[in-house]
Amino acid sequence: MSLTVSNVANPLGTLLVTDTEANGTAEKDTTTGGGTKYSIQIDNTLNTSGVYVKVADSIMNGVTSAAITPDWVYYAPAGGTVTYACPGGSAYSTGLSFWCTTVKSNGSGNSNVTQTDPTNKVVVRILAT
Repeated sequence: MSLTVSNVANPLGTLLVTDTEANGTAEKDTTTGGGTKYSIQIDNTLNTSGVYVKVADSIMNGVTSAAITPDWVYYAPAGGTVTYACPGGSAYSTGLSFWCTTVKSNGSGNSNVTQTDPTNKVVVRILAT
């Protein structure tokens, strides 16, 4: 399994969620409940096209990533690594689920209808409580 969730001794966050093979298949309810996210890092250094990491405040029970609209969408350019900080944190109430695709939106308001997996591995890390 490529997903790990670790407890961290840090006054900012207590969970570090890491997916070393993020793709269009959602990692569901990774935080097992509500909390606050503080940062998200996307390592897209192995790909020649940009990717979008989509995060939902949802346990996604019984649904796929194509059936849900994310609450947050983060972009990482081709061959790059980016870190998005949430100063003061960004609260979520249900649990964080996330997935990674090369397609941002289909233009009709639902950003998940088309899911295209990255060609190579993308590493996603989310610091949360």
